[in-house]
Amino acid sequence: MEFVDIHGHYAWGIDDGIRDLEEAKAALKNASNIGVKVIAATPHVISGTHFEKEIQHFRERISELKREANKLGIEVHEGSELFLNHDAPSAIRNGFFIPYEHTKYALCEFDVRRNLPDDEDEVEEYLYALKSHGYTPVVAHVERYFKDKIDIDRVSEWVDMGYIIQVNASSLVGTHGSHVLKNAEALIENNLAMLIASDTHRIEGRRSPSTLNDAYKVVCKKYGEETAHILIHDNPLHILHNEPIERTQVKVGFFKKLFGR
Repeated sequence: MEFVDIHGHYAWGIDDGIRDLEEAKAALKNASNIGVKVIAATPHVISGTHFEKEIQHFRERISELKREANKLGIEVHEGSELFLNHDAPSAIRNGFFIPYEHTKYALCEFDVRRNLPDDEDEVEEYLYALKSHGYTPVVAHVERYFKDKIDIDRVSEWVDMGYIIQVNASSLVGTHGSHVLKNAEALIENNLAMLIASDTHRIEGRRSPSTLNDAYKVVCKKYGEETAHILIHDNPLHILHNEPIERTQVKVGFFKKLFGR
C-alpha cells in the first residue's frame, strides 16, 4: 500500500513538530519504510502571529525538506495548518498562510484544547472567510473538537458547504482516548470523513508517520479496503492535484445505528 500524507509537521524547527534536520531525515526515512510516497508539509500558521516574513521562512524550509525527501523518492508539497481565530479573516485576506501547493485547498484548524464554540462567528464565519477568498477549507482532525458527543448535523452542514473533513490516524488507533476514537468512527460511519493523515510531529510513536499504517489496518478491518484506500491514498492525492474528492460508501448495520456502541 502506498500512502499520501496530507497533514504533517515534517518541516523542522519552525513549530512544535520535527525539531531539527536530523529528526526530519529520520521521520522521512520512517515514512518511506511504511510506503509513504507523497507528503504535504503543513507547519502551524497562527493568524495574527505569523506574517509575510514568517511565511517566506516556512516556504524556504519546506524547499529544504523537498530536497531531503527527494533522496528517498518522496514527493513533498507545501502547505500550512492555519489556526482560525479572530485574526483569521485578516490573515486570509492578506495571504498570510500557505494553501496546498498549486491548489485552492487550504488546511485549517481550531483550538483542540477546548470544545468547539457554538457561536457561528467563531467557527463558521472563519471557514467562510476562506471560502469567500476562493479556497476550500480542509478542516483538520475534526474528531478532536467535540468534547461531548460529536455534532454530526453540524459537520454535515460543513460538508454541504463544500468543506473537506480530515481525521487523524492517531485518533483511529485510540491515542487520544475512547471518546475521540468514537468521534472518528462516527465520521467514517456517516460518510463524512474524507481524509486520514498522520499529523506527524515526532519520529516515532503516537504522532509519527507509522500511525498511517496502523490506521490503514484498522479501517480495512472495520470498513473495508476500498474505504481505507480512498481515505489514505485517493482523496489526499485528489487534494494535491486540485481535484474533487470521492465520498465513501460505508454502510452501517441497522442495529448499530439504532443502539450505537
